[in-house]
Amino acid sequence: MTKYIDYKNEISDTDLYDGLVGYGLFAEKIPNFLTSVDFLAFTKIPPFPVSNKPKDFIRYSSMRNINIPRPMAIPEPFAYSSQAKSLSDNWTELQNHFSEKTSNDAFKISRIHLRKLLNRPELFEMNYKNFTKDGDPEQDIVIKSKYVALADISNCFPSVYSHSISWALVGKTYAKSKSKPSDRNEWFNQIDFYTRNLKHGETNGVLIGPHSSNLISEIILVSVDKELTKDGFKYIRNIDDYTCYVDTYEEADRFFLCLSEELKKYELALNSKKSKIIPLPLASVKNWVTKLNHFNFTNTYIVNNKEAIRVKELKGFIDFAIELMLIEDSDASVLNYAIKIISNKHLDANAKDYYIKQIHHLVLLYPYLVNLLEQKVFEPHQIDKNIIKKIAQDIYAYGVKKKIHEACSYAIYWAIKYDFEIEILTIKQDSITSMDCIFLMISYLYDKKHNETSYLKEYIDLSKSLKRVEFDRYWLYIYETLTSSELADNYKTMKKNGLTFIKPEFC
Repeated sequence: MTKYIDYKNEISDTDLYDGLVGYGLFAEKIPNFLTSVDFLAFTKIPPFPVSNKPKDFIRYSSMRNINIPRPMAIPEPFAYSSQAKSLSDNWTELQNHFSEKTSNDAFKISRIHLRKLLNRPELFEMNYKNFTKDGDPEQDIVIKSKYVALADISNCFPSVYSHSISWALVGKTYAKSKSKPSDRNEWFNQIDFYTRNLKHGETNGVLIGPHSSNLISEIILVSVDKELTKDGFKYIRNIDDYTCYVDTYEEADRFFLCLSEELKKYELALNSKKSKIIPLPLASVKNWVTKLNHFNFTNTYIVNNKEAIRVKELKGFIDFAIELMLIEDSDASVLNYAIKIISNKHLDANAKDYYIKQIHHLVLLYPYLVNLLEQKVFEPHQIDKNIIKKIAQDIYAYGVKKKIHEACSYAIYWAIKYDFEIEILTIKQDSITSMDCIFLMISYLYDKKHNETSYLKEYIDLSKSLKRVEFDRYWLYIYETLTSSELADNYKTMKKNGLTFIKPEFC
C-alpha cells in the first residue's frame, strides 16, 4: 500500500507549480468554460510576475448537497501564481514536513489530497480514488471496533488562521520568534504571506476553490493527525471529515476531546453539531453507498459492453434512491451517487425517456445536481440538445427566481456548448443585475455569439465602471471584455499577446 509521503514525492516542484497554476485556479464546480493554461505559459516567461500586494477575489456560490450555497472563490491570478511559486520554491521543505508528520502511520489516514492523477495534469479532484494504491484501511480497523465516531471541523477553510501554517511547519514557539518584519523572508513566512495576499492580506481563512487551499489545509491537518495517532486513535480523514473506529463509547468521547484540543492549537474548532457516535454494526457509515451499489437490477442485458436496464428496473432504482435520500435528511448526495451509477448503464428508449424526465424534475428540486448533468447524464446517455434546451430554460428561470446564479450560469453554458438559443430575452439584464462574475462572463459570451456588437455596450460599460472600483473582484470579466488599451500592467501585456482564460470553443 502506498504511503502518504509517496504521493507527495511523486510530485516535483515543477509539477506542483504547473498543476496549481495551469489546472487549479478554477474550481471544479464552475461551468467548464475556463482555462488557465495560457496564463501558466505567461508566468513562465521571465521575469516572473510577482505580486506582493494584497488582492481581493471573485466570489462564486455553489449549491451544496443540502441545498445551501457554499461560498467559493477565484483568486486574482497573479496573487495566486505568486502563492503557487512560494509553495513550489519550498516544496522540499514541505515534503520533509509531510514525511515527518506521516512516516509512522500504519495506513494512509488522509484520503483526499494533492496527488498525481492518472494521465491528467491536475493535482486534485475531490472524489478521485485509486483503491490499488490507497487500500481500504477501514476494513482492517473496524474489525475490533464496536463504535464509530464521526466528526468534522467547523467551517474548516474559512477558519484557517494563516499564521498557523508556520506553526504547523516549524512549531509555534519558533514561528513566533521569527515574526518580526526582518524575518519576512523565512520560507514558512513566505508561504503565510502569499497565502494572506489571496484574501485582502487577512490572516483568517483560505479561499474555497483553488487547489492550493487543499495543500495549505493538509500542512495543518497532518500535524493534527500525528498527535491523534500518538494517542492510539485509528481513523481516516476526508479533508476535514473524521471517521474514527473505537472499542467503547467512552473512547469515542475521548476522541472528540483530543481532536478538539489539537484543533485549538491551530485556531480551529470541532463542529459539535455534526459530532456523533454510532454503534456497530447497527449502522455503518454512509451505508446508502453500499445499498445503492448492491441494488438488484433484474432482467438486464448487455449493449456495447454495458449493463442495460429497462424502465421498470430504473423506476425501482430511482424510487429506492429517493427513499434513501429522505432517510439521510434530504442529503442530495444520495441522488448524486445514484446518477453516477446510472451513467455507466445503457438505457433503452423508454428508460431514457423516463430517466431524463425524472432528472428534469429532480434538478429543479435539488439544484445541487446541476454541475453533474453534463458529464453524468447528457454525455453518457447522448441526450438530444432540444431536451437539454428545455431543462436549461427551466433551470434558468428557477435560478433567476431563487437568485441561484450558478443555475443560470449552467443553463447558458449548456446553450453555448450544445449550440442552441435559450428563449429568454432578459439574459443581459439578469446577469448585470446579479453582479455575479461567472454569470456575467458566460452571459457576455452567449450574447457575443448571438447578437450584434452594439448589443454588448452595456456589458462593456459595466466593465469600465468595475475596473475603476472593484477590479480584483471582477478581474476575469473585465479582462475578457475590455481591449488591451483599456487594461494596465501584466493584464495589458497578456491581452496584447492574445492570451485568454476562455476555452477556445466558448470564445
